[in-house]
Amino acid sequence: MIINARDKTTKFLLRFAKTPLIFYPYYRRHVPLPAVIMIENTNCCNAHCVMCPRETLTRKRGFMDFKLFEKIIREVSSSKRKPVVHLHGFGEPLLDDLLPERIKLAKAFGINHTYLVTNASLLFPETAKKIIAAGLDLMKISFYGTDEESYRATMRRLDFKVALNNIKEFVKIRKGLNKKTPQLIVQYLPQETNGAKTKEFQSLWHSILDKRAGDRLNFSSLDNFGGGRAYNPVTKKIASVCFYPWSAMSVLCDGRAVTCCVDYNGVQCVGDVNSHSVAEIWNGPVLSAIRRNFGKLNYSGFPACLHCDWVRRR
Repeated sequence: MIINARDKTTKFLLRFAKTPLIFYPYYRRHVPLPAVIMIENTNCCNAHCVMCPRETLTRKRGFMDFKLFEKIIREVSSSKRKPVVHLHGFGEPLLDDLLPERIKLAKAFGINHTYLVTNASLLFPETAKKIIAAGLDLMKISFYGTDEESYRATMRRLDFKVALNNIKEFVKIRKGLNKKTPQLIVQYLPQETNGAKTKEFQSLWHSILDKRAGDRLNFSSLDNFGGGRAYNPVTKKIASVCFYPWSAMSVLCDGRAVTCCVDYNGVQCVGDVNSHSVAEIWNGPVLSAIRRNFGKLNYSGFPACLHCDWVRRR
């Protein structure tokens, strides 16, 4: 399972998380290790997309130390049921020169599903070949425009033609290498700045993606980034149990673990993998208390959660 607050799968799951913990036996327990581990290789980015609150990012920019990354992979791969490993966070993962090596390491430890999200602006042929050879399983590409004008207005600092050409070349390279992975998901976020041209977006990619390889499109929706944006109205009533503490862990590039990927500024720390194991944090008193409180729809003391529009949706 891949958890992304804006994906169709997650939206479907959220429909079942509308009442307190007592009505959901699943929420009474949690697996020994997270089913999904989100490892932020970097929080640096070469874009300033309008929907992303990068101007309010106050934590230090940087890249995760490779030894720390190896420690995390070693620990989460010890389980018989290997987690889905996200190789990205609040940044552009292709800025990381060590990304192919990180993918190789994860695959060497038996991780079956590696995944990252990129804007494809740096997905040049040499990088594409390295990522494919490393064994990446799935790559989502954020592409929020249908022409130069709408793309530039939404994905500021990036070039429509460069990103589009990179993706075209990637598909050709993958086919030339006789590979079907990583599969591609090209995501569109209909909004005012890009004209919400869903039909035009479908037409743009019709002849580019390879359906036989599993490539597909995904249409998503705007969210508030835990208070970083205000696209959706936030009511006082909290309606849903957040399932992240039962299924996923997010680790920032400095090694701090936080409640979920929406906490882009790292204000809700639940532990530090520099000094504790993933299992110790996952099964420790902090996350255990969070599960008890969240199950009762009590998000007090968690500012990102209190400003999150997802826990208020029916």
